[in-house]
Amino acid sequence: MFFKPLSSTMAVMAKTRLHIITRVFFSCLFACMLLIVMVDIAQHTYSEVFMYSTLALLWWHFTFAKRQVTFDLQSQQITTKISSLYLLTQQVIPIRNIAALQLRRRASSNGGRAYELLIVMHTQTEPLRFEYGGLYRMQSLGKQIADFCNIPFINQLD
Repeated sequence: MFFKPLSSTMAVMAKTRLHIITRVFFSCLFACMLLIVMVDIAQHTYSEVFMYSTLALLWWHFTFAKRQVTFDLQSQQITTKISSLYLLTQQVIPIRNIAALQLRRRASSNGGRAYELLIVMHTQTEPLRFEYGGLYRMQSLGKQIADFCNIPFINQLD
């Protein structure tokens, strides 16, 4: 299961193993780099200290960033939140404005092995990108969301 119900109206996207490994690797890399710099901080100029503190802030956000998707059937909304230590962005999509979920091959993928799940809206000509990944995962996720929200699922690969 790619999203787990928290209640009858809510679900959260699960983290993939690749996301977790990448986040841990880059977090350790940035932490080591900043520790090396902090050893001899007195020898650096103010602009270098500012640059290192900015990198530390970005590292902090990268380490603790999380994406949460909530499906609320009572208010008929899909809410996507990206937060770190505080809310970075939030997107609310009314379910009644969704024409369908669409699965298609990702245009920028190397070798054509990446697929994207799109939200096709009644009011927009260009679909919204929702998630991307492997074929099996995107097909399964698209079918689960379509069944949960009672909207059609279009698989352009068939």
